[in-house]
Amino acid sequence: MSVPAILENLVGKWRGINRLHTTWIPDNPVRETNSTAVVELTARGRFLKIEYDWTFEEAAQEGLILVGDEKDSDSIKSFWIDSWHLSDKFMVSEGIRKKNGAVSMKGFYTVPEHPDWGWRTVIKPERENSFKIIMYNVTPEGEETLAVEMEFTRQ
Repeated sequence: MSVPAILENLVGKWRGINRLHTTWIPDNPVRETNSTAVVELTARGRFLKIEYDWTFEEAAQEGLILVGDEKDSDSIKSFWIDSWHLSDKFMVSEGIRKKNGAVSMKGFYTVPEHPDWGWRTVIKPERENSFKIIMYNVTPEGEETLAVEMEFTRQ
């Protein structure tokens, strides 16, 4: 594994906004909180580690995304944990590099007595000093709904 070159540029400390789209709560469909992120290379530079924090109903939350690509393919893989979204579980996702420098990965999670649901994560470098992490909930039929938007600016 290695890190796509464009993602290496994200190494550093970041501040931003986390928007949680709670479509199941009609009177408060978007919850916006402050967020920070630290992006580092790890495992001798083979993976990019994004550690972030955010808040849900005044409770601190945190997450971690590890990203790498395989040398002989365009495949991107990630490992994701988040104290609120996944609780005590983790998700492995696979995807591709896009021409605009973004990576898009999709994993799956179990819903009792239903087919598995998908979760698509996009890490998108913006200008030189900003990037986004955008997450979509994906129904078993393939319909995507925006779930999380994180926008970061370099500290």
